[in-house]
Amino acid sequence: MSQFEQLVRLRTWELDEKRRAMGVLLEEEAAMIAETEEMDREFEREKQAAGGSLEARRTLEAYMVHFKQREQALAGRIAQKRTEIDAANEEVLDAYQELRKAEAAQEQHEAREAERVARLEQMELDEIALNMMKRREG
Repeated sequence: MSQFEQLVRLRTWELDEKRRAMGVLLEEEAAMIAETEEMDREFEREKQAAGGSLEARRTLEAYMVHFKQREQALAGRIAQKRTEIDAANEEVLDAYQELRKAEAAQEQHEAREAERVARLEQMELDEIALNMMKRREG
């Protein structure tokens, strides 16, 4: 295995690792969004319960204050997670660019090697032809 093939394998592995890490972050964000949706459903249930009970209406205001605090905290966590996702996305893009550079270097090396082999083969064929011509003349 050439050094270029090893480099491509390394860069591919690095890209895969960065993608996996980003996938974890995206899953965490999705869980937080699902939590937000569940909180919204919970809030609607509480509002409906407060509509049917005088005692529940008395506690609704305190619940709403607590709910808003939870909602703001979750929104902050989601914003932080999105910042992490943006940073991870940059890392994935950088890793992809490094992989492309390594692949380009490997392709150039393979092209140069193919040219070298073709020149050697042509030199051998030229020598064979020259030797055949010498035999005919000689």
